[in-house]
Amino acid sequence: MVKTLGSLLLFLTFLSAGNIIATVDSREVIQGDSVLLTLSITGKNINTVPQINEIGGYPVFNTQRRSATNFVHTNGVSRMEKTQIFIMEFRPDINMTIPSFSVKLDDQIESSNPIEISVLKSATGMKRETKDFSLDISVDKEKFYLGESIILNLRFKQRNNIDVMQIDYTPPAFKDFFSKQIGEGKTYQKGDFTIQELNYLLIAKKSGVLTLEPARAKIAKRARQRQRDWFVDVPEWSQISSKALSVEVVEPNQAHDIVGKYRLMDKVDVLKVKANKPVTLKVELLGVGSLDDYDGINFEIPNVTMYSDDAKVESKLLGKSLQSRYQKNFVFIADHNFTIPSKMIRAYDYETGKVNVLKTKTYKIEVEGSPKLATQAIVHSNTPVANVGTSTKNTLKWYENFPSILALALAFVLGVVSTLVVKYLPKIPLPKYKRKGKSFKYDEALKVLYPKMTQSKEVEEMVRKLYAVKRGDKEVKIDKEVLKVLVEKYREGAE
Repeated sequence: MVKTLGSLLLFLTFLSAGNIIATVDSREVIQGDSVLLTLSITGKNINTVPQINEIGGYPVFNTQRRSATNFVHTNGVSRMEKTQIFIMEFRPDINMTIPSFSVKLDDQIESSNPIEISVLKSATGMKRETKDFSLDISVDKEKFYLGESIILNLRFKQRNNIDVMQIDYTPPAFKDFFSKQIGEGKTYQKGDFTIQELNYLLIAKKSGVLTLEPARAKIAKRARQRQRDWFVDVPEWSQISSKALSVEVVEPNQAHDIVGKYRLMDKVDVLKVKANKPVTLKVELLGVGSLDDYDGINFEIPNVTMYSDDAKVESKLLGKSLQSRYQKNFVFIADHNFTIPSKMIRAYDYETGKVNVLKTKTYKIEVEGSPKLATQAIVHSNTPVANVGTSTKNTLKWYENFPSILALALAFVLGVVSTLVVKYLPKIPLPKYKRKGKSFKYDEALKVLYPKMTQSKEVEEMVRKLYAVKRGDKEVKIDKEVLKVLVEKYREGAE
């Protein structure tokens, strides 16, 4: 639990002998919660200060120290008093006693009183509040579908004109939910109280009956305490919590990709493009529901280079409904005509219990200057072709065929050698500069330069060349020095 320890500074005004006072934020804590122990040491001369690393056997994991100096005037005599304040945080797991701590003040040993701490078992779900402070949580739905989002509303109520020194707030433990705070909240006055509200978006990770743990807060308000005929400022701690909530999560019985009500919009920037120029497809989902965990659609088109940016998801609360917008761009580059196929998104409507199928449009992209597919010329003829091999009688002697036999033998030997070379050549280590390819560097360059295509014609031309090389176009030449300068320029700009 995150603590805000730096906001607490006590000013003690003792006019008597030195002393040490121990206080805690609460004498009763829920198992898992921490205890804040404050030691206030006051005296003319603070001779020794205890070094405290553990309390009752539990390690101290947060410590803060504050100092103050006061001038005291009594019966016409003035003197200086020093105050040192130690704030320590530890986490007990069973009932325990904070021991007495001793210090040497004004050449005398002073000791604090021991404090009993009760550790309660894990939260029972009961609400705890005081007449000045309270916490409440509520959800807009107690039964909903897996993948459907709900809104949890948290309200902190504080009585007006209360001098609050510190508030340590712990939100509910959303251990079975994806959670996201919506906005910055709001504050308003109602009667004798100031109310602060926060909203959280929740999406269940699993189905079944789930528990939303309570929200908790420790609050220190300023109080006056009498010590040896004098009054000092001390924190008066109180601990409050909301009740726990149970919700039922139902799993849809039909296959789906997203949950909610949406409309799908898509468009391409051009239908006719020059070779190796980009075509951009924009896809947008807009509707009621959550799209934070939607994986999106993908395209795989043979012999077409495709690149996509990261999806942009925006959510805002409209009344008690969550409106979400999902936007993603896809870029296609090719040197021939191609088709961007339709893609399907299945949206489960939890109000009707039906699955609505949303589809993107199919786009046929015409690429100017596309290479024509070459076809082998076939000669058709009605004239019979004579089989010369069978019509000629072999009258050659064996020694006249010797050159042919020798050629056949040589061909067999060369075949065996070639097979051995192919088999064992990959095992021969080659110099690194011969084995290292260009694709890795060019891929890295594409990652840096592609998002910057619209900023410079030079960058656009380089990206076009890089894609051409990736496709195996050997006629395209890339100036490595120019590429290096561009990558370094735009990589530094991104950083």
